[in-house]
Amino acid sequence: MAVAKIKDLRALPRDELQTKLGTYRREMLEVGDNPKKSMNLRRAVARVLTLLNEKGPAKAAKPAAAKPQAAPGAVSRKR
Repeated sequence: MAVAKIKDLRALPRDELQTKLGTYRREMLEVGDNPKKSMNLRRAVARVLTLLNEKGPAKAAKPAAAKPQAAPGAVSRKR
């Protein structure tokens, strides 16, 4: 499979980027002793991960855990 260019990847929605990421990672396992293809796939994975980070967290992300509350009567060590 040919590695997509960043311009083409930017147009894809988040779920398709996730699919591309899985495809590229699977190909990396099967590449064998071809250093050029291995390098191209590593860069493609990095591109996709960068775009996923730029798009922000997934909408179905877990809510952030609440900070633990101090026990009643406990002394805070902050100054």
